[in-house]
Amino acid sequence: MFDEKIPPSRVQHPLAILTEIENAAAVDQELLLRDAGTPWAGLLAAYVDTLNELALGGAEDTDYIARFGLDEGHAGGCG
Repeated sequence: MFDEKIPPSRVQHPLAILTEIENAAAVDQELLLRDAGTPWAGLLAAYVDTLNELALGGAEDTDYIARFGLDEGHAGGCG
């Protein structure tokens, strides 16, 4: 009738359990992304090229040409 008590040394901290769950989910997600075979680098390059083409198309009306690129992680909005 009585449950056997677990000694305190064997009780896992709740944050440790959450970390294990998070790590397992991250591994599962990484495997899914790898199996999908999506060429992320190619997609990102195509996106940047498309932005540049749109900027060049809009520059026909003005002398200003905006160029978009990958600038070492700078998110903009500074200053």
